[in-house]
Amino acid sequence: MARMIPDNGPRGTESKGERDLYTILKAELPDDYVVIHSLPWLSSAVRKVDPRAKPTGEIDFLIIHPEKGLLVLEVKSGRYGVKNNEFVHLKNHYSIDPIGQTRNNVHGIARWLGSDPALHLRIGYGFIFPDSDFAGKAIAPGMYDTTSGPQQPLYIDYREMPNVTQRIIDLMDYWKVALGNSDLGESRAARVIEYLTPEIDGRRCWASRIIFDNKQWLQLTGEQSTVVTRVMNSQTSLVTGWPGTGKTLIVIETARRLAAQKQKVLVVSFNNKLTEYVRTQLADSKGCDVVTWHGLCGQARHALGRTSEPGKEDDWYRQQCVLDLNDAIEEGRMAAYSALLVDESQALLPSWCETLTKWFQDKPKAFFCDETQVFPYERDNIPLKGLSELLGVDPFPLTIIMRMPKAVTNILEEAVPPKLQHSTPRVLEHDTAVEIITADPCLKISQIGQKLINNGVRPQDIVILIPRFLSRQYIEYLVREKPRCETITKFRGLEAPIILILGAELLGTAELFSAYSRATSKCIAIYNSSSDNWSDDEIFRRRLKCVPENLKILEEEQEKLFIHNRIALTTERISLNCVSINISWAKSWQAWLIEIDDDQPIVEMWIAHLVHNLTQPIFYWLKGSKSYLHLAQIDSLSPDPIDSPDSYLAKTQDFHACKKCEALTPHSFDSRRSCALCEKKADRSPFPEQSIIGEIKLMDGVVSGELAKDRIRELQPDLPLNIAAAAALYRAERNKKRSNVLKVQLPGGRRFYLIAYIFVQVRIATARLGAVMEANALADELYDRFNGLKSISSTEWRKFFANAMGTFYSKGYMKKISKGFYSPVEDDEAPVPWSNQSDGSDTATGEKGIDKDVAGSDQIEPGPTSIVGGG
Repeated sequence: MARMIPDNGPRGTESKGERDLYTILKAELPDDYVVIHSLPWLSSAVRKVDPRAKPTGEIDFLIIHPEKGLLVLEVKSGRYGVKNNEFVHLKNHYSIDPIGQTRNNVHGIARWLGSDPALHLRIGYGFIFPDSDFAGKAIAPGMYDTTSGPQQPLYIDYREMPNVTQRIIDLMDYWKVALGNSDLGESRAARVIEYLTPEIDGRRCWASRIIFDNKQWLQLTGEQSTVVTRVMNSQTSLVTGWPGTGKTLIVIETARRLAAQKQKVLVVSFNNKLTEYVRTQLADSKGCDVVTWHGLCGQARHALGRTSEPGKEDDWYRQQCVLDLNDAIEEGRMAAYSALLVDESQALLPSWCETLTKWFQDKPKAFFCDETQVFPYERDNIPLKGLSELLGVDPFPLTIIMRMPKAVTNILEEAVPPKLQHSTPRVLEHDTAVEIITADPCLKISQIGQKLINNGVRPQDIVILIPRFLSRQYIEYLVREKPRCETITKFRGLEAPIILILGAELLGTAELFSAYSRATSKCIAIYNSSSDNWSDDEIFRRRLKCVPENLKILEEEQEKLFIHNRIALTTERISLNCVSINISWAKSWQAWLIEIDDDQPIVEMWIAHLVHNLTQPIFYWLKGSKSYLHLAQIDSLSPDPIDSPDSYLAKTQDFHACKKCEALTPHSFDSRRSCALCEKKADRSPFPEQSIIGEIKLMDGVVSGELAKDRIRELQPDLPLNIAAAAALYRAERNKKRSNVLKVQLPGGRRFYLIAYIFVQVRIATARLGAVMEANALADELYDRFNGLKSISSTEWRKFFANAMGTFYSKGYMKKISKGFYSPVEDDEAPVPWSNQSDGSDTATGEKGIDKDVAGSDQIEPGPTSIVGGG
């Protein structure tokens, strides 16, 4: 089936012959033929050759083939006869000249195509008379080639219509030989088609839209000019308004007009880049000094002959600068100015504004501010109310927003409802404000930027705005790609046609408000769906989460962030199916994995035991945590190895791509960013021996009580102290009579104190109502039960135990009956410990503790007079 242009049937013709031929050619010509029917498709080409030509219908059919070339067909419906070399319509008796008409069209389109040297072509032609029968005769010169062998008719009449498709192909073969044409070729054929029937999208490209917006919306309007006149006619003015209302335009125009009146004008702003922009705009206006606030104070310091003291630059920028300016003004060392204009005055401190106001007390002055663009760290800046009181005038609000696209204005008004009703003459175009949630923001912003440039947008018209503090992935992207980027704080007051916001999820409402409002043609905010900063506290992100599609993306991406899911992408986990600890073997990592559930103190005891008994790396994390996990390591630098043989350190890790491992693997969370698997290569080994797994399961049976009681009693004397403590916690949780005491977080410090602390904690939780606990008796019973305590004397152990009991007494979990004798306090009187529910594994401090107090449990059944008994 041939490709037809237009493809939805012949249009603009009443010729039945053309309509029938269109249908035949579409159905019978092979796929590699392209047939262009008349209509306006060729009108532009014909008119370039002959301006007097009719707009349509100059060529009935143009057939294009990569090998056979081009053929023009002229179709003449109705019955014709030939007389005196003229074609006469038999019914209406008018004459036509199809040969002259066709030759003119062929030569015309050949000349037009020839304007491109690659399309300098010779084109064949033919005639179709679907209703006339010429009996195969040479009816007229130009319609029959008698010199060829065999002789070649260049027309197809009624008798050959049943075989019209093959006759057209024969005509194309004839002309290729007669004209000496070589193959047209696929690329040139496509070029001809594009040349004759260009596909023009018609939608406005961003390059054109930027030009339009700059001319239409960034010029001083009549309303803004009226404000300029108002400012010039007032001794003191305070102009306020949202971004895009034209404050800086009014500042610039006011300065120009004042300078034209031979007045010397001081224009002050806080932002360096905004100051540079205003200075550039006023370069031709003599008498305008444009400086930053600190630049002005620097002039004063220089005029006074002062220098900043080493190490006190910050003090000067915040406090001393205004003192220098005051002194220079009082001593008459500053230049004499006729008028003052202050832009972005909401960024100044009250004392700074007071100095400027006093300096220009009897001179024209105007302050311009936008209270929506005060960032969180600028809490001491002068508020609009304070500025109004200082100047003694009411604010004059600007309410017509010109610079920002209406879609951006709508978003800002939704996020921060204005105090006044705004208006904008700009038409709402939804594609001018785009908010994207993606798991790969760096890739997305790179693709967007490249697409804009490919569509004709100049690179200098695109600005990427970033937060002051960036995450590592953004820093790496900016270092690698080196796009044009600015921090939002430094770009306040400025504008760009296209604004891309990278790291939008890291920004607060005020910063996002400012960033969105910098765009004059299009704003695209990129939010990282993998970030943790998606609480409902921030307004812009809360808006996005209200959209079901966005919420679904967030939930899917947030699920991927959980440590167990990230690990599952890189290694298979083989669970040991233990009861008291969720421990598994990471097959390709060749390391141990421990996910901490709610029994955190028990797992801490487990890790302290395992780190000294397993050679392979041990990674652990709190269930439900994201991004960070920990590598347990022996504390080789412990100052008291005898007292701390089971202590360990935790090295915080996050996930990063390792070239050697060819996967995301744990990396140290420090400047080295080393892969933990590569560093621990010597310690990693294939699946552990069965004896090691058996030992872990045996200890799990002790802790969980799954092991027979007789076997537990048999093992008890030689149990590692950490396992004994874990067992006590496990059983206490399941047999507790009091809950509050089990929520107390484990302390740091010496090992034997920690063990004593746990046993005291367990005893308080499980003791019967009104039980009396004697410190020395309990200590001695434990000392006799566990051989691990024999490395210190019974006297030393008694001291540790007494200190632990004293701690719980001081915390309010025990009552003191007499010296060394205590009784448990019930939950209705005992304090409830503060519970830090945050995931301490995500603090990146590198310390072992996890900031979540969770109840432990005691596995070994407590007897009436002892902490642990029978096991």
